[in-house]
Amino acid sequence: MSDASQRQTSLEAFRRHRHDVLNQLQIIRALVQMDRPDRALAAIDRLAEWLQSLGQAQQAVPSGAESMVWTLACCPHVMVDLRVETMPGEGIASQWCSFLQELEGQLAVAGKRVRLKVTITAHGVLVDAPDDPFDADVWQLRYPQIQFVRG
Repeated sequence: MSDASQRQTSLEAFRRHRHDVLNQLQIIRALVQMDRPDRALAAIDRLAEWLQSLGQAQQAVPSGAESMVWTLACCPHVMVDLRVETMPGEGIASQWCSFLQELEGQLAVAGKRVRLKVTITAHGVLVDAPDDPFDADVWQLRYPQIQFVRG
């Protein structure tokens, strides 16, 4: 990928991330205005949990794999506990990013969130996911380079 193309991809990911955070802040503001402090605090907690997850992922991912962090930054319904042993090949990393984007779309429509335990090695990605709302068998068929297990 050229430097210009990578820069454009990063800028688009940042724009989407900023948009997601601003949406959450607008929801919190509306909840406060509606005198729903309990729900506003819950929304703040969800936003903080997601941002903390991104910070941990950023620390875990080595230089050169920023696309993985930017993809996570565009997935507010997905939190990850990430461990990176070594970076996978480009094909596996690309499949991981595609999986995250598809999962985010489904979770957003369903109004659900998920926390995944993820281990990345030179040989692939291992995703340990909860049973609900996650169907590991379906994902395994769609993304054969990622190994899915149920937590």
